[in-house]
Amino acid sequence: MFFRTILWLGVALLLQACSSTPGKRISVAVETYPPDLPVVTRAEWGWQPLERTLPEHEISRVTIHHGGVEVGEEKDIVAYLKNLQSWSRSEKGWIDIPYHYIIDLQGKIYEARPLAYPGDTNTSYDPRGHALINVIGNYEVQKIQPAQVDALARLSAWLIARYELGLDALASHRDYAPGETVCPGADLYRLLQDGSLKRLVSVYLGK
Repeated sequence: MFFRTILWLGVALLLQACSSTPGKRISVAVETYPPDLPVVTRAEWGWQPLERTLPEHEISRVTIHHGGVEVGEEKDIVAYLKNLQSWSRSEKGWIDIPYHYIIDLQGKIYEARPLAYPGDTNTSYDPRGHALINVIGNYEVQKIQPAQVDALARLSAWLIARYELGLDALASHRDYAPGETVCPGADLYRLLQDGSLKRLVSVYLGK
């Protein structure tokens, strides 16, 4: 009788584990943005809530990426974001889109992975502590647009101010993975090399 009871208890626990909510939805903090920084929120574009998380991190850097794939004006950004989220979770095994923010060709900013959780990368640098901004497109072959630069500067300034960082916290993917990647592409990287992006960020910090 004792062994039968143990057996049934084991079966009950197994059934409970199997019926527990694998699709459990995890609540995340809702960010508040200033009026001069319009951001399309996750709720507005149809982001699917997290089903699992990573240990939280503290932001100490703002790091710029590009998508690495050439795109045109006809790009459906919402479809792109949904496909990227699905691919990131199902194919890569990541908790979500690897970046915290994505900027489209018109300079519109979209929320992606919640800032509380570190991003992901296909290179060897450790993204813990980095707020990752991805500008879609391939800036080895495309030209960065003024609206994108302005959005990037505004967003970077907000992150730097929010986390009480200095301008030296702003860098790019290739700065942390030298020899592994050309990200964020030559035409975007030159804005970091010549200091013009940091100068524009400084202007927005002053405002």
